[in-house]
Amino acid sequence: MIARRHLDPERAHWRGRELRDVDFDALRRAGVPGATVNWVRGDFEPLLRTLIVFRRGARFDYAVDIRDADAKRLAAYTILARDPDGAPLDVVAWHPRSARVATWLGTTGLLGLDHPCGATAQDPLIVFPEPASWLASGRAGVVVVNERLARPELLAAGSIQAANVAHGEALETMLSKVRLPRIVVPAFAHERAAA
Repeated sequence: MIARRHLDPERAHWRGRELRDVDFDALRRAGVPGATVNWVRGDFEPLLRTLIVFRRGARFDYAVDIRDADAKRLAAYTILARDPDGAPLDVVAWHPRSARVATWLGTTGLLGLDHPCGATAQDPLIVFPEPASWLASGRAGVVVVNERLARPELLAAGSIQAANVAHGEALETMLSKVRLPRIVVPAFAHERAAA
């Protein structure tokens, strides 16, 4: 574990670098238009390229903060996650080759809360299976980045629109997982005396 110099997600996100032509080409092949990842041409948070190290529990660290020379450093895309009011929540890292998604601080379960969809309150919340399809849609909806943290938000949604049947089944399985707390009952004095 490392000591974090600061916990400002917005500042941390800008530690990344602008995308290169090879990144834009790869994203275009995945169906992602350039305007949704290029802050100069789009109205969205920029997608940046950053060296990271994945950790347990769907978390990551910036590679520059890791002293372990044996840590596996990967070039990933980072996106600033905001809350529904637009305040910075966390940084999300996405590594397309491995399909891994992780958060820096572990404070958000959904990417896209600031613009969940352009629909009305009666329409379903659109949930995408991974960041590429979310970016390709113009970021209209959300992506699950941490199941445990996303579960309450998704359960509070009136209805959910999944990408396909398999994705819908995966969401249903995720939402039905409930970890109940251990329940204990204190022993009362009169019960202890009878024993």
